[in-house]
Amino acid sequence: MTYKYDIFISYKRHPETLGWIKKHFEPLLGHRVGLALGSEPTIFVHEINQQVSAGELWPQSLGDALGVSKVLVALWTKTFFNSVWCAKEMSHMLGRQGRAKGITYGLVIPAIIHDGEDFPKELKFIQSMDIRSCYNTRMREDSPKAEELSDLIDVHSVGIAKAIQQAPNWQSKWSQAASDAFFREFYKADTPAQTALPKFQPK
Repeated sequence: MTYKYDIFISYKRHPETLGWIKKHFEPLLGHRVGLALGSEPTIFVHEINQQVSAGELWPQSLGDALGVSKVLVALWTKTFFNSVWCAKEMSHMLGRQGRAKGITYGLVIPAIIHDGEDFPKELKFIQSMDIRSCYNTRMREDSPKAEELSDLIDVHSVGIAKAIQQAPNWQSKWSQAASDAFFREFYKADTPAQTALPKFQPK
């Protein structure tokens, strides 16, 4: 096995956000980054084009997908940081990034879609895309906001493409490490709100 996806989109699950990703964000991200890469990127979005099959264990499936993705695009909101699952997805990739050598572009690419004032201070070192003005779940595909979103993604498309190209050599332990962490969380008797970024480190 090796990498399967160029981009893993991490977001706080909500039908409104899911619809916006499907109609606007994912197609524009794929198009703009594809132009910079020279080929269409493969993108994983849970609940859109990668459904968990009946009988499949979704923590395992999600961990496997994260483990075979080159970079993570995180849609930052206050609710993102209150989600244990989102925090674990991002922490896994940050842990991988911390061990990578010879890269000048990070493996976590934040896109701010709401708020932006109360995010963890320890993450301010990561350059983010501010696309709050385009996070309108009711906007039309031919609307001015959709055009603005395309332009904003285009500004960052070269950097995202370079992050994909510089991704470290794939390691089989990544999928297992992510799956193990997701299983441990899934089987907790009580899941509290996430209040700080966990120090998750791949084995």
